[in-house]
Order: sequence, then C-alpha cells, then structure tokens
Amino acid sequence: MVGIKVVEPAQVPVIDFQALSAGTPQQRKDALQQLDDAFQSVGLIYLSNHSIGEDLVKEAFSWSKRFFDLPDDVKALVQHPHDISNHRGWAAAGTTVSSQGVWDQDEIERIRETGPAEKREVLETGDPYPSKIPNPHFIPNRVLPEEILPGFEAFTKKWWDACIEQELQLLQYLCEILGIPDKDFLGKQQNPNFNRSAFGWNHYLSTPARSLAAGEATRLNAHTDYGQFTLLFQDMSGGLELEDEEAGIFRPVLPKPGTVIVQVADMLERQSNGRWKSSLHQVSTPHHLKYGNVEDATLIERYSIGFFIQPDFDLVIKPLPGCEAKGRWSSLEWEDEITAGDWLNRRVALEYQRKDSSKSAV
Repeated sequence: MVGIKVVEPAQVPVIDFQALSAGTPQQRKDALQQLDDAFQSVGLIYLSNHSIGEDLVKEAFSWSKRFFDLPDDVKALVQHPHDISNHRGWAAAGTTVSSQGVWDQDEIERIRETGPAEKREVLETGDPYPSKIPNPHFIPNRVLPEEILPGFEAFTKKWWDACIEQELQLLQYLCEILGIPDKDFLGKQQNPNFNRSAFGWNHYLSTPARSLAAGEATRLNAHTDYGQFTLLFQDMSGGLELEDEEAGIFRPVLPKPGTVIVQVADMLERQSNGRWKSSLHQVSTPHHLKYGNVEDATLIERYSIGFFIQPDFDLVIKPLPGCEAKGRWSSLEWEDEITAGDWLNRRVALEYQRKDSSKSAV
C-alpha cells in the first residue's frame, strides 16, 4: 500500500426515524434539520429504526437469494423483454448498461458493445396489486410459477405494503421541511389506483477483484437514480460509492446494520429546484479490498434492493411551492414541461433497450 492514499468514507449522517415520527418537538426539529442538511450536501442519509423493521428486511434478502440462486433457464421464464413498455422481469448480468449524461443512443450502444460488462443481474418488479381502474398502462409483474418459488408472490405484497408506508411517511416530512401546508402534497402525486414506484432486486456476481482494477469488468456504472427518492437496502459486503465532487473522487458508503439508505433522486432534485442533491453513485470494489493487494482477491456476491419512489407518470416535474429560489445542484438538464413518465422512459430506455427495439412509452 506504499504510495496509495486510502480514501476516507463518505460522511453520511444516521437519522433515527423514531425521532422524526415520535420524538419531542425539539427532537423532531433537530432531526428534520439534519435531514434537510444532509439532502443539501451529500444527498442521502442512513435511516435507523425505520418502520419496515429488520425482520422483514432479512426476509426480503432471503427471498432475493432464493430467486437468484435459481438456474438462468428458470429465471428466464420471467425474462425482461428489454422494452420500456414492459419494464418488468429478470435481466441477466451484462445485458444492461448504466450511464450518466449520455443521451445519444449510438454512444450508449458503443458503451454496451465495447465497455466493461456490468456484473449484475436484476429483477424488476412493481406494484403487486392489480390496477383499481381499467388501465392500459398497467404493467403486471412477471412471476415465476408458485411451484418453482412458492410464497414469493405473497411476500412481495407484504414487502410492498411496508415500503409504501415508510416512503409516504418520509414524503410528509419533506413537505414539512419545505413548509408546504398540506403534508400529503407529495404523497398525493402518486396515483392511488396504480402506484408507479418499483423495486430493483440486485445480485452482483462474484468476480476477481483484478478484473475491476484492470477495467475489464464493472459492477454498476456511475449514475444518479431516476425517480423522486430511493430506499436502498444493502447487505454487508460493501462496494457502494458516492461521488465527492470537490475532491474529484468516489467515497465508500459503508454498510450500517439496521439502517436503510434514503437517497434523493433526479425528480426530487428538480422539484426542490436544486436545493437537494441527486448524488452520483456507483458500485465498485469494497473499501476493505480496494487499497490493498487485490491480485488474488475475489469479490464475493453482493445483494441489494432498491425501492424507487416515483410519482404518477402524467405529473409534470417542476419546482414545488416554496422552492422558487434556485439551489446549487443541477445533476442533469431538464426540459420545462417534461413529465415523470417521459423522464423515466428516457433513462430506462438507455439502460435496458437496444437501439433497434421498440420505443413504446412505459
């Protein structure tokens, strides 16, 4: 390690959800200020004592492992079609490409063909309940037959309900910070008949550390998240990194037991008019291996689950009341009248859809 400067972890605060939800007036005031400060600086927090509960999180990771341990030909029964009009199902490692600020499809194809492959497979799922109204845009989950993975579909409903409850509570606190009188203002932007939020169940394959160090492979390229904000559950293997723009480096976001990461995404940065930061992040070699001799090291499997909170697709993404003053952050360029659906279509298509495939709307 002679001559190698070890990068210190990102300074991400831990906020106790109980202080937000049931604290004294002073505790709530302090926690809300801490949340606002964190979103204005690093764009994310660790949330402890969250309402989802650690038992349910452990159960979710158990189901994730059971799914990804299945043979590829079985997972292919729910294969993602790589079509943005049907953004559900399993995508094999190396078939997606994450990017940031690259909008040209030819350039994305070049990256896909010549860049290092992402050693990550993913299962995309959404609202597990049928639409409450006739809805031509409803996308049902791709679900394996019950005899192959018994109980998984039932669990996805329990998991969905718990995550929806948590994110709606957090949206209320964001309205409180911004001084919006109606604390449900942001929550009401989600269609009550069909919620557009979604899960990404990620499995990072075991791979030689030297392949990442040599640029021959990657785990997840640098990107910002596409929706309003993300609940990110990660295991203890490490590898998540956050850009430090001032230092010009990526800093590790170390796993903390019992917490979920709450991260600002593109739409919330836009809605806060740059007050809050949609942070650039990636998954790379874990911190404990990155600065040592990785010649013979192997990156163990890594699992994470992202819950991507998204408003109704017809919503025009524009600054919220009280956010008229421009903040310091502008991670990506925005059109004045772009809807949530158009924004997500644009970003998901670059990640999943090949140039010659359908360009239908989600």
